[in-house]
Amino acid sequence: MTRRERRQILILALCAVVFAVSLSLIFTQEKDKLDREFGSMITGSLNLHIQHNAEEIGQTIIDVGRAMQVAEKTLHMVDQTPQDFFRQRNAENPVYAVEYLTKAQMEGGGLSALIEDERGKAVWKLANGRELMCRIHYDEASSAYYLSVIMPLKEGGIPGALYSSVSIEGLLRETSESAVYQDVQSCFVTDDGTLIFNTFRPEEKGDLFKELENYGVPLEEIGRVRTIIESPEVDSIILAVKGETYFISAARLEQSGWILVSFARGPEALAHSENIFTSVVYTSALSILLTTAIGSMGLFLFLSGRKLLQKEQEYGAALSQRLKAMFEQHSALKVVFDAESYKIVDANPSLLEYFGYTREAVLGQKIHEFTVLSPEIHDERLRKELNREAVFSASPYRLKNGEIRYMDVHASVVQDGENKLIYAILFDVTDREKFREDLVQEKERLRITLQSIGDGVVTTDSRGVITSLNSVAEKLTGWGSDQAVGRPFADVFILKNEESGEPVENPIQRVLETGLIIGMANHTELVNRQGKCISIADSAAPIKTADGQTFGVVMVFRDVGDEKEHNRQIEFLSYHDCLTGLYNRRYIEEAMNCLDRAEHLPISVVMADVNGLKITNDVFGHKAGDALLLSAAGLMRRCCGQDAIIARWGGDEFVILMPRTSLQTAEEMTMEIKHTPIVIENGSLSLSLSLGCACKDRLEGSIHAALQQAEEYMYHQKLLEGKSYRSALISTLLITLYEKSNETEEHSKRIEKYCHAIGRRLQLSSKEMDELSLFSLLHDIGKVNIDPNILKKPGTLTPEEWEEMKRHPEIGYRIAQATPELATVADLILSHHERWDGKGYPRGLKERAIPLACRILSVVDAFDAMTNDRIYRQAMTAGEAVLELESGAGTQFDPKMAELLIEIIINEEK
Repeated sequence: MTRRERRQILILALCAVVFAVSLSLIFTQEKDKLDREFGSMITGSLNLHIQHNAEEIGQTIIDVGRAMQVAEKTLHMVDQTPQDFFRQRNAENPVYAVEYLTKAQMEGGGLSALIEDERGKAVWKLANGRELMCRIHYDEASSAYYLSVIMPLKEGGIPGALYSSVSIEGLLRETSESAVYQDVQSCFVTDDGTLIFNTFRPEEKGDLFKELENYGVPLEEIGRVRTIIESPEVDSIILAVKGETYFISAARLEQSGWILVSFARGPEALAHSENIFTSVVYTSALSILLTTAIGSMGLFLFLSGRKLLQKEQEYGAALSQRLKAMFEQHSALKVVFDAESYKIVDANPSLLEYFGYTREAVLGQKIHEFTVLSPEIHDERLRKELNREAVFSASPYRLKNGEIRYMDVHASVVQDGENKLIYAILFDVTDREKFREDLVQEKERLRITLQSIGDGVVTTDSRGVITSLNSVAEKLTGWGSDQAVGRPFADVFILKNEESGEPVENPIQRVLETGLIIGMANHTELVNRQGKCISIADSAAPIKTADGQTFGVVMVFRDVGDEKEHNRQIEFLSYHDCLTGLYNRRYIEEAMNCLDRAEHLPISVVMADVNGLKITNDVFGHKAGDALLLSAAGLMRRCCGQDAIIARWGGDEFVILMPRTSLQTAEEMTMEIKHTPIVIENGSLSLSLSLGCACKDRLEGSIHAALQQAEEYMYHQKLLEGKSYRSALISTLLITLYEKSNETEEHSKRIEKYCHAIGRRLQLSSKEMDELSLFSLLHDIGKVNIDPNILKKPGTLTPEEWEEMKRHPEIGYRIAQATPELATVADLILSHHERWDGKGYPRGLKERAIPLACRILSVVDAFDAMTNDRIYRQAMTAGEAVLELESGAGTQFDPKMAELLIEIIINEEK
């Protein structure tokens, strides 16, 4: 081999070495670049993957929460128990099944199966209106793991909570959509690294940082893992452990405070990049062909990586295009506005068309410009929606034409580079809110109507369980609505027959069985909660759906106790005298028809009349007359047998029917009545009865004929005894007058003396002189009914007392009118206090319009009063009295009568 050839071979070998080294260097450089680009692509894709998983989990939790919120609102609008409602609801909508947890279950340990928390603390959180993320638990029936969310009932006064579960499968996917990596493992951890759940060993718990340390991860790298877990944003790192490359991403779940952490192993090309590099260097040194092959392989990998990256970029562009199409072409109303200034950044065509604005008119405007709510209220409701504290529902918005429409708003915060935006979707719920308002108004009208009516109203469901009571029903039953609602009808309404005491058939059950309107039987009474029996009348009717299905019963009832008592009183009064309590004329006439049969013979009839009732009423008032009638009724009750029927026949007349009683027995009974002394009106009056008796002892006659005969005998006796009774009555009245006042019999005699003296000078007839005598005796008879304290008062009378005193002429007039023997002096008694000048009383008669006897008595009575001692003054001398008479002549006294009396007095003095 020539030197040249050797040089050429050496040059070629050197060139091959340089070429191999160059290829190796180029490959190593490109491999490092490819590693960085591919690693960045994988971490970015993993970040998208974990963010997508976190958003999907968050959206699922939001959907579950909204499902529970909708279920809660619907629960308050239906007439069902929570258990029945959720059983029916879950059958119709099994995707997000919602379960009901009572307050008792919560406090009694029902939360322990759902929440890894102290029971009391969990209950406290729920009581303060906070939603709770529950533990992830394994369901053996479905062989799957579930995440549960529990929410307190916040409205309507129903105690308890709702909870719903969703399967973890499908929420934590193990592959990326671009298939860049496989076998993604995920876990949920807390800020301190506590493992809540992991997909690689679901049954195990522990500490993530301890697990990494046990796996051989250096503490420095564990610190990097801790950093991305504590980061509020989605973040990732790449770890090289034991010759393997791991990509780790972490994202925070806003709803629970947990952190979602995902792990993925890198592809083989990256996992063995150092081996590949060493192999390329060695093989390049051996052969240019091998180096070329390795270079080609490196170029192929590089191009493949670039192609894969380009594919991911194309996927991102396609995704962006799809999202833009969804925003621009979707029929839902969508708007994007700045989270700080609330200025609108973008709005889709559907929203612009709905509100009636152009895009230019909307962009840059604050969202507050289109809502009726104040900015403060709108922002507060939006904040609660973003924090998932409350649903932003039924908010009023104003269209360009001025129309107000109600919208449900679903909003979330999105990050656009450095800008934080709020993405909101609006749904028109005006019709729903109008229906809700109509439903609320109708329900309120029904409630007010039920509370306003005077009858008790109770409603039940199809099982006979009480669903409502109005206030009247509460009062009658003694049960409050909060105590009775939810109880069976028969537990609250204890019904029985008021006569037999037997239970009454349940009207609610009967309506449910027959579907007909049922009326309560007579004599039904309700035993209320306090044990009081109340007579009621009621009716029960079915409550039906539009297709005729009965889903409840309404019963209307009222207290008829007062009504029955009133009817009993009416019935009593229709056959009884309201004053004496004896039977009345109607009853006795019906009784006579019933007794007019042979088995009741002989039948004796007694007719009785109370003497002096009219004068008693006139003198002592109707109260004394009533006492007289009651005394007569009591006397007859005591003297008659139990079989006797006693009735008040008229004003002062009584009838006694005595079946199977002979005339002799009846007459003995009348004599007993007649001779039994009865004193009334504080001893001033005594009872006097006129009695007549007859008997029907044969079937041919009639009781009415016997009654007529008894009445004739009674009137005959009344004629015989009437005059003596009236005389005794007048004497009694005079004695009473002398006892009650300062009037004396001597006063009457002196008046009579001087009146006769004047009468003789006037040459009056003997009849007129007799009237003067009677008039002198009885002129002040009316004082018998005046208060004795007024009559004997030593001082001046008050105006009221003087008015009472001025009544005695009228009282005396009525007494005289009621007595035939005194009727001639009745007008004189009425006018004996009239004055010559017309200033007297009671009629204000003047001069000769005053009867002569009254003018005579006036001057004589004044003289006697002045010359005799009175309680209020001492007596005058005759001379002083004459001067007073002269002074009053022509004003108080008839001048002629005064002159005649003065002459008589002077002559007496001489």
